[in-house]
Amino acid sequence: MGDAATKIARAVNYDNAGTVEFLLDQDGRYYFIEMNPRIQVEHTVTEEVTDVDLVQAQMRIAAGETLEQIGIRQKDLYVRGFAMQCRITTED
Repeated sequence: MGDAATKIARAVNYDNAGTVEFLLDQDGRYYFIEMNPRIQVEHTVTEEVTDVDLVQAQMRIAAGETLEQIGIRQKDLYVRGFAMQCRITTED
């Protein structure tokens, strides 16, 4: 899925923070749903397992720096460990 997400972003020349969403079936096949060109509330999970501050990176890119200038190269990004996020909401 990571390779597919990277290909999607490259196909549209996208070079900022974004989230590519897929559905995974019980046989391990995955299907593209959408790409959100923004930081999502779950970004902290990605930050924990990649050691990349996504908010800082997005701000620096918006200010004109490139991924290379801020030290982010796709080939150097690896998932390390696991992270979980829980959201608690209130209802009537």
